[in-house]
Amino acid sequence: MVIDIELTLNRFGFGKIAENKFQLFCFRFSKWKIPGKYSISFEINWKKKI
Repeated sequence: MVIDIELTLNRFGFGKIAENKFQLFCFRFSKWKIPGKYSISFEINWKKKI
């Protein structure tokens, strides 16, 4: 199983946003069932005003 934790600095929310994604404040948690692969990753995303 692959678990992805994403810090979104421009988006805040609470609840399920997709089949495998859940948002809690500025954190998005994703879970992927990939046979034979195990991983935990962390990502930081932000949007820059131009």
